[in-house]
Amino acid sequence: MNKKNIFKLFVSLGILTVLLTSIDLVSLGKVMLNADPVFLSIALVFVLSIRFVMAYRWQVVLHLYRIFPKFLNLLSIVFISNSVGQLLPGGIGVDVVRSYQLSKEEGVATEIAASVFLDRVIGLFSMLLIAFISSVVGAALNTVAPIYAFVSAGSLTGFLVLYSLRNKLTDLGYTQIKVQGRLKVIVVALSRFIESLGAVRLPKVALFKLLLLSVSVQFIRIVIFFTIFLSLGVHAEFLLFMVFVPLLFIVMLMPVSIGGLGIREGALYLFFKESGVSLETCTAAGLSFHFLQLISLLPGVFLYLLKK
Repeated sequence: MNKKNIFKLFVSLGILTVLLTSIDLVSLGKVMLNADPVFLSIALVFVLSIRFVMAYRWQVVLHLYRIFPKFLNLLSIVFISNSVGQLLPGGIGVDVVRSYQLSKEEGVATEIAASVFLDRVIGLFSMLLIAFISSVVGAALNTVAPIYAFVSAGSLTGFLVLYSLRNKLTDLGYTQIKVQGRLKVIVVALSRFIESLGAVRLPKVALFKLLLLSVSVQFIRIVIFFTIFLSLGVHAEFLLFMVFVPLLFIVMLMPVSIGGLGIREGALYLFFKESGVSLETCTAAGLSFHFLQLISLLPGVFLYLLKK
Protein backbone atom coordinates (compact mmCIF):
# COMPACT_ATOMS: atom_id res chain seq x y z
CA MET A 1 0.00 0.00 0.00
CA ASN A 2 1.51 3.34 -1.08
CA LYS A 3 1.64 6.51 1.01
CA LYS A 4 -1.47 8.04 -0.61
CA ASN A 5 -3.58 5.00 0.18
CA ILE A 6 -2.24 4.88 3.74
CA PHE A 7 -3.19 8.55 4.16
CA LYS A 8 -6.66 7.92 2.74
CA LEU A 9 -7.11 4.93 5.03
CA PHE A 10 -6.16 7.00 8.08
CA VAL A 11 -8.56 9.79 7.04
CA SER A 12 -11.43 7.33 6.59
CA LEU A 13 -10.70 5.56 9.87
CA GLY A 14 -10.26 8.91 11.64
CA ILE A 15 -13.61 10.27 10.51
CA LEU A 16 -15.35 6.97 11.25
CA THR A 17 -13.77 6.92 14.72
CA VAL A 18 -15.12 10.43 15.44
CA LEU A 19 -18.56 9.38 14.20
CA LEU A 20 -18.60 6.10 16.13
CA THR A 21 -17.53 7.82 19.36
CA SER A 22 -20.36 10.36 18.89
CA ILE A 23 -23.15 7.86 18.43
CA ASP A 24 -24.84 5.11 20.36
CA LEU A 25 -23.35 1.93 18.91
CA VAL A 26 -26.23 -0.15 20.25
CA SER A 27 -28.71 2.11 18.43
CA LEU A 28 -26.58 1.95 15.26
CA GLY A 29 -26.59 -1.83 15.44
CA LYS A 30 -30.37 -1.92 15.87
CA VAL A 31 -30.90 0.43 12.92
CA MET A 32 -28.74 -1.70 10.63
CA LEU A 33 -30.20 -5.02 11.80
CA ASN A 34 -33.73 -3.72 11.26
CA ALA A 35 -33.00 -2.58 7.70
CA ASP A 36 -35.54 -3.91 5.21
CA PRO A 37 -33.71 -6.43 2.94
CA VAL A 38 -36.25 -5.92 0.14
CA PHE A 39 -35.47 -2.22 -0.17
CA LEU A 40 -31.73 -2.94 0.09
CA SER A 41 -32.04 -5.50 -2.72
CA ILE A 42 -33.82 -2.93 -4.87
CA ALA A 43 -31.05 -0.43 -4.13
CA LEU A 44 -28.43 -3.01 -5.18
CA VAL A 45 -30.19 -3.49 -8.53
CA PHE A 46 -30.03 0.27 -9.09
CA VAL A 47 -26.32 0.33 -8.11
CA LEU A 48 -25.56 -2.31 -10.75
CA SER A 49 -27.79 -0.65 -13.37
CA ILE A 50 -25.73 2.54 -13.21
CA ARG A 51 -22.79 0.69 -14.78
CA PHE A 52 -24.87 0.00 -17.91
CA VAL A 53 -25.88 3.64 -18.33
CA MET A 54 -22.29 4.80 -17.73
CA ALA A 55 -20.95 2.36 -20.33
CA TYR A 56 -23.48 3.54 -22.91
CA ARG A 57 -22.74 7.22 -22.17
CA TRP A 58 -19.01 6.58 -22.62
CA GLN A 59 -19.71 4.78 -25.90
CA VAL A 60 -21.56 7.87 -27.16
CA VAL A 61 -18.56 10.05 -26.23
CA LEU A 62 -16.09 7.65 -27.89
CA HIS A 63 -18.08 7.73 -31.12
CA LEU A 64 -17.43 11.48 -31.27
CA TYR A 65 -13.71 10.62 -31.39
CA ARG A 66 -14.31 8.03 -34.12
CA ILE A 67 -13.60 5.17 -31.73
CA PHE A 68 -16.12 2.31 -31.98
CA PRO A 69 -15.62 -0.37 -29.30
CA LYS A 70 -18.34 -2.93 -28.61
CA PHE A 71 -20.77 -2.09 -25.81
CA LEU A 72 -20.15 -5.32 -23.90
CA ASN A 73 -16.41 -4.60 -23.91
CA LEU A 74 -17.01 -1.11 -22.53
CA LEU A 75 -19.38 -2.52 -19.93
CA SER A 76 -16.67 -4.96 -18.83
CA ILE A 77 -14.12 -2.12 -18.57
CA VAL A 78 -16.57 0.01 -16.56
CA PHE A 79 -17.10 -2.83 -14.08
CA ILE A 80 -13.34 -3.47 -13.84
CA SER A 81 -12.47 0.22 -13.43
CA ASN A 82 -15.02 0.66 -10.66
CA SER A 83 -13.44 -2.28 -8.83
CA VAL A 84 -9.71 -1.67 -9.32
CA GLY A 85 -10.03 2.13 -9.38
CA GLN A 86 -11.34 2.21 -5.81
CA LEU A 87 -7.73 1.81 -4.66
CA LEU A 88 -6.74 5.09 -6.33
CA PRO A 89 -7.59 8.70 -5.33
CA GLY A 90 -11.28 9.64 -5.56
CA GLY A 91 -13.03 9.21 -8.89
CA ILE A 92 -9.73 9.85 -10.67
CA GLY A 93 -8.59 6.27 -10.04
CA VAL A 94 -11.61 4.88 -11.86
CA ASP A 95 -10.87 7.11 -14.86
CA VAL A 96 -7.21 6.09 -14.97
CA VAL A 97 -8.11 2.40 -15.08
CA ARG A 98 -10.79 3.03 -17.72
CA SER A 99 -8.34 4.86 -19.97
CA TYR A 100 -5.61 2.26 -19.51
CA GLN A 101 -7.85 -0.75 -20.18
CA LEU A 102 -9.33 0.61 -23.42
CA SER A 103 -6.02 2.10 -24.61
CA LYS A 104 -4.44 -1.35 -24.52
CA GLU A 105 -7.02 -2.53 -27.04
CA GLU A 106 -7.57 0.54 -29.23
CA GLY A 107 -4.08 2.09 -29.12
CA VAL A 108 -5.25 5.73 -29.16
CA ALA A 109 -4.40 6.71 -25.62
CA THR A 110 -4.68 10.49 -26.02
CA GLU A 111 -8.15 10.41 -27.56
CA ILE A 112 -9.39 7.84 -25.04
CA ALA A 113 -8.07 9.91 -22.13
CA ALA A 114 -9.85 12.93 -23.58
CA SER A 115 -13.08 10.94 -23.95
CA VAL A 116 -12.90 9.84 -20.30
CA PHE A 117 -12.28 13.43 -19.21
CA LEU A 118 -15.19 14.72 -21.30
CA ASP A 119 -17.40 11.96 -19.91
CA ARG A 120 -16.42 13.00 -16.37
CA VAL A 121 -17.06 16.70 -17.13
CA ILE A 122 -20.55 15.98 -18.45
CA GLY A 123 -21.29 13.88 -15.35
CA LEU A 124 -20.08 16.62 -13.02
CA PHE A 125 -22.14 19.23 -14.86
CA SER A 126 -25.28 17.11 -14.47
CA MET A 127 -24.64 16.81 -10.71
CA LEU A 128 -24.31 20.57 -10.31
CA LEU A 129 -27.30 21.27 -12.56
CA ILE A 130 -29.63 18.94 -10.65
CA ALA A 131 -28.39 20.24 -7.29
CA PHE A 132 -28.91 23.85 -8.43
CA ILE A 133 -32.43 23.39 -9.84
CA SER A 134 -33.55 21.23 -6.90
CA SER A 135 -32.10 23.59 -4.28
CA VAL A 136 -33.79 26.61 -5.86
CA VAL A 137 -37.13 24.77 -5.90
CA GLY A 138 -36.49 23.53 -2.35
CA ALA A 139 -35.68 27.04 -1.10
CA ALA A 140 -38.82 28.43 -2.77
CA LEU A 141 -40.91 25.75 -1.03
CA ASN A 142 -39.07 26.23 2.29
CA THR A 143 -37.96 22.58 2.12
CA VAL A 144 -34.22 23.32 2.30
CA ALA A 145 -32.19 26.28 3.51
CA PRO A 146 -31.45 28.97 0.88
CA ILE A 147 -27.70 28.48 1.52
CA TYR A 148 -27.79 25.33 -0.61
CA ALA A 149 -29.14 27.31 -3.56
CA PHE A 150 -26.29 29.83 -3.20
CA VAL A 151 -23.68 27.06 -2.86
CA SER A 152 -25.07 25.19 -5.89
CA ALA A 153 -25.24 28.40 -7.94
CA GLY A 154 -21.66 29.31 -7.03
CA SER A 155 -20.40 25.82 -7.83
CA LEU A 156 -22.21 25.76 -11.18
CA THR A 157 -20.88 29.21 -12.07
CA GLY A 158 -17.35 28.17 -11.14
CA PHE A 159 -17.68 25.06 -13.29
CA LEU A 160 -18.82 27.05 -16.32
CA VAL A 161 -15.97 29.54 -15.89
CA LEU A 162 -13.39 26.74 -15.72
CA TYR A 163 -14.91 25.03 -18.72
CA SER A 164 -14.75 28.25 -20.74
CA LEU A 165 -11.05 28.54 -19.81
CA ARG A 166 -10.61 24.99 -21.05
CA ASN A 167 -11.96 26.13 -24.42
CA LYS A 168 -9.35 28.92 -24.44
CA LEU A 169 -6.59 26.41 -23.74
CA THR A 170 -7.59 24.26 -26.71
CA ASP A 171 -6.66 27.19 -28.98
CA LEU A 172 -3.07 27.04 -27.69
CA GLY A 173 -1.04 24.55 -29.72
CA TYR A 174 1.82 22.68 -28.06
CA THR A 175 4.18 23.91 -30.79
CA GLN A 176 3.79 27.43 -29.39
CA ILE A 177 5.08 26.45 -25.96
CA LYS A 178 8.81 26.97 -25.54
CA VAL A 179 10.04 24.58 -22.87
CA GLN A 180 13.43 22.95 -22.62
CA GLY A 181 14.73 20.03 -20.61
CA ARG A 182 12.78 17.24 -18.95
CA LEU A 183 9.58 19.29 -18.68
CA LYS A 184 9.26 19.38 -22.47
CA VAL A 185 7.90 15.82 -22.74
CA ILE A 186 5.32 16.47 -20.01
CA VAL A 187 4.22 19.81 -21.45
CA VAL A 188 3.95 18.42 -24.99
CA ALA A 189 1.90 15.42 -23.77
CA LEU A 190 -0.41 17.68 -21.76
CA SER A 191 -0.82 20.09 -24.68
CA ARG A 192 -1.66 17.25 -27.07
CA PHE A 193 -4.24 16.05 -24.56
CA ILE A 194 -5.77 19.56 -24.46
CA GLU A 195 -5.77 19.63 -28.26
CA SER A 196 -7.59 16.30 -28.36
CA LEU A 197 -10.29 17.83 -26.15
CA GLY A 198 -10.75 20.61 -28.65
CA ALA A 199 -10.63 18.22 -31.61
CA VAL A 200 -14.19 17.08 -31.02
CA ARG A 201 -17.30 19.19 -31.31
CA LEU A 202 -20.56 18.20 -29.67
CA PRO A 203 -23.52 18.18 -32.08
CA LYS A 204 -26.77 19.27 -30.43
CA VAL A 205 -28.25 15.78 -30.75
CA ALA A 206 -25.21 14.17 -29.12
CA LEU A 207 -25.09 16.82 -26.39
CA PHE A 208 -28.77 16.31 -25.57
CA LYS A 209 -28.27 12.54 -25.49
CA LEU A 210 -25.24 12.81 -23.19
CA LEU A 211 -27.01 15.20 -20.82
CA LEU A 212 -30.05 12.91 -20.72
CA LEU A 213 -27.85 9.91 -19.88
CA SER A 214 -25.94 11.89 -17.25
CA VAL A 215 -29.15 13.09 -15.62
CA SER A 216 -30.33 9.46 -15.64
CA VAL A 217 -27.18 8.42 -13.74
CA GLN A 218 -27.74 11.12 -11.13
CA PHE A 219 -31.42 10.24 -10.81
CA ILE A 220 -30.56 6.57 -10.22
CA ARG A 221 -28.11 7.61 -7.50
CA ILE A 222 -30.83 9.71 -5.89
CA VAL A 223 -33.23 6.76 -5.98
CA ILE A 224 -30.55 4.51 -4.44
CA PHE A 225 -30.21 6.70 -1.36
CA PHE A 226 -33.96 7.29 -1.18
CA THR A 227 -34.44 3.49 -1.17
CA ILE A 228 -31.71 2.96 1.44
CA PHE A 229 -33.32 5.51 3.75
CA LEU A 230 -36.68 3.77 3.22
CA SER A 231 -35.04 0.48 4.24
CA LEU A 232 -34.02 2.19 7.49
CA GLY A 233 -37.53 3.46 8.14
CA VAL A 234 -36.94 7.09 7.10
CA HIS A 235 -39.63 8.65 4.90
CA ALA A 236 -38.04 11.99 4.00
CA GLU A 237 -39.21 14.18 1.13
CA PHE A 238 -37.83 13.07 -2.23
CA LEU A 239 -36.85 16.68 -3.02
CA LEU A 240 -34.28 16.55 -0.20
CA PHE A 241 -32.52 13.71 -1.97
CA MET A 242 -32.66 15.64 -5.25
CA VAL A 243 -30.72 18.44 -3.55
CA PHE A 244 -28.36 16.52 -1.28
CA VAL A 245 -27.33 13.38 -3.19
CA PRO A 246 -25.62 15.24 -6.09
CA LEU A 247 -23.81 17.42 -3.52
CA LEU A 248 -22.87 14.27 -1.61
CA PHE A 249 -21.19 12.72 -4.66
CA ILE A 250 -19.33 15.97 -5.37
CA VAL A 251 -17.99 15.89 -1.80
CA MET A 252 -17.04 12.23 -2.24
CA LEU A 253 -14.86 13.15 -5.23
CA MET A 254 -12.30 14.60 -2.83
CA PRO A 255 -9.32 12.17 -2.97
CA VAL A 256 -8.82 11.92 0.80
CA SER A 257 -10.60 8.71 1.77
CA ILE A 258 -11.14 5.11 0.72
CA GLY A 259 -14.27 5.08 -1.43
CA GLY A 260 -15.65 8.11 0.41
CA LEU A 261 -15.80 6.13 3.65
CA GLY A 262 -16.29 8.45 6.62
CA ILE A 263 -16.75 11.58 4.51
CA ARG A 264 -19.98 10.18 3.07
CA GLU A 265 -21.47 9.39 6.48
CA GLY A 266 -20.51 12.79 7.91
CA ALA A 267 -21.93 14.63 4.90
CA LEU A 268 -25.20 12.69 5.09
CA TYR A 269 -25.68 13.79 8.70
CA LEU A 270 -24.81 17.39 7.82
CA PHE A 271 -27.44 17.36 5.08
CA PHE A 272 -30.25 15.47 6.80
CA LYS A 273 -29.97 16.42 10.47
CA GLU A 274 -32.29 19.41 9.99
CA SER A 275 -34.93 16.96 8.80
CA GLY A 276 -34.73 15.06 12.08
CA VAL A 277 -32.67 12.14 10.81
CA SER A 278 -30.35 10.87 13.55
CA LEU A 279 -26.59 10.46 13.28
CA GLU A 280 -27.03 6.72 13.77
CA THR A 281 -29.41 6.49 10.80
CA CYS A 282 -27.19 8.61 8.53
CA THR A 283 -24.18 6.49 9.46
CA ALA A 284 -26.17 3.32 8.81
CA ALA A 285 -27.26 4.71 5.42
CA GLY A 286 -23.70 5.54 4.43
CA LEU A 287 -22.37 2.15 5.54
CA SER A 288 -25.24 0.38 3.76
CA PHE A 289 -24.36 2.19 0.53
CA HIS A 290 -20.71 1.24 1.01
CA PHE A 291 -21.72 -2.39 1.53
CA LEU A 292 -23.80 -2.36 -1.67
CA GLN A 293 -20.85 -0.81 -3.51
CA LEU A 294 -18.59 -3.59 -2.29
CA ILE A 295 -21.04 -6.20 -3.58
CA SER A 296 -21.19 -4.42 -6.94
CA LEU A 297 -17.39 -4.65 -7.20
CA LEU A 298 -17.48 -8.46 -7.37
CA PRO A 299 -18.40 -8.68 -11.10
CA GLY A 300 -15.53 -6.30 -11.90
CA VAL A 301 -13.04 -8.36 -9.88
CA PHE A 302 -14.21 -11.52 -11.66
CA LEU A 303 -13.88 -9.89 -15.11
CA TYR A 304 -10.44 -8.52 -14.22
CA LEU A 305 -9.17 -11.95 -13.19
CA LEU A 306 -10.75 -13.45 -16.31
CA LYS A 307 -8.86 -11.01 -18.57
CA LYS A 308 -5.48 -11.62 -16.94
